[in-house]
Amino acid sequence: MRNIFQIKKVSIGRLSLTLLFFVYLTPVYSITGYLREAETSFCMDACGIYYLEDESGEFISRITHLNDLEMLEPYVDRFVEIEGEEVTCVTCEAIDVSSIMISDECEFPVECFADPCEVGECPAYPEAECVANYCDGCWADFYINGELLDCSSNLECIDLTGIDFGVCDMALGIGWSEEECQYLSGCDWVVDGVDYSDAFFATMEECYAACSATPPQESVSIDYLSGWNLVGLPLDVEDASYSTLFPESIEGTLYFFDNGYIAQSYLIYGEGYWLRFPNAGISIITGFPISELTISLNEGWNLISGISESIAIGDISDPSTIIVGGTIYGFGNDGYSQVNTLEPGGGYWVRANNPGNIILTSN
Repeated sequence: MRNIFQIKKVSIGRLSLTLLFFVYLTPVYSITGYLREAETSFCMDACGIYYLEDESGEFISRITHLNDLEMLEPYVDRFVEIEGEEVTCVTCEAIDVSSIMISDECEFPVECFADPCEVGECPAYPEAECVANYCDGCWADFYINGELLDCSSNLECIDLTGIDFGVCDMALGIGWSEEECQYLSGCDWVVDGVDYSDAFFATMEECYAACSATPPQESVSIDYLSGWNLVGLPLDVEDASYSTLFPESIEGTLYFFDNGYIAQSYLIYGEGYWLRFPNAGISIITGFPISELTISLNEGWNLISGISESIAIGDISDPSTIIVGGTIYGFGNDGYSQVNTLEPGGGYWVRANNPGNIILTSN
């Protein structure tokens, strides 16, 4: 692994910051094998839960997905193709998966008495395409637009309108409330002795499939300048890669800040990024609206982004009063400037006096 350090001094009004550009140049791995869940592991961290083995049962590498570890669960015991970069957790190293897909290129497929797609079904998604897979089983995999579906998930719709989950910043999940699917937060899934954990969905698509036949989508238009821009992800989208969201951007120029600049390939809600463009233009992003978002801040400077609507700075919920007053900055034609609102698709600097969470909620 080779690290490149650059020191750059940035002026924000009267404030002078010395920022450390910290770019990790690591190899990208592309591997096939069976994804397994470890029964026991000495790692005791996110790098020790899943691993990849070959068709002979030999260990290949530990596997993780630091942004959302649970997304690997549907692929357990399946023959998969993964791409990712090596990361180090507390005690162990693993490949942090940037993409994963079911593969049918195993060397020893099984023989089935019938076509799995003739006996398999996915009632929650009647329009889904079935693809048979014979790697270590007779699998009927269902897809919509290339996305693997979870046909075994509980798709019962429970209306959560009027249920008070408490005034806390813990993200509970996506639920049906006030005639729409939305991100909900609170103190616990249990209210008045009733456990509502099964009423929440992992994705907007699952929520609307269970609760509404026509999920509403929105489009956000994002203007960008020639050169460097601060951007964010304003909607819940199927493909959050910067090359899809901002196809005119310069390859390899998406950077997140976490005590240094780190190259990224995908955007995550609530995080801000630097991204470079050869020319000024407009990108239009279409997806499901994000109406509420809890953002974790580190002590010091953070790069964040907003939700699908404009949010006035005064409307940001800051229960622990960690935001330093007058330290939310955007970047435009004239460089850095203080802002009064967080606009959809924009990225912003904010300084915190302590680590903690802030909450953005649509009006």
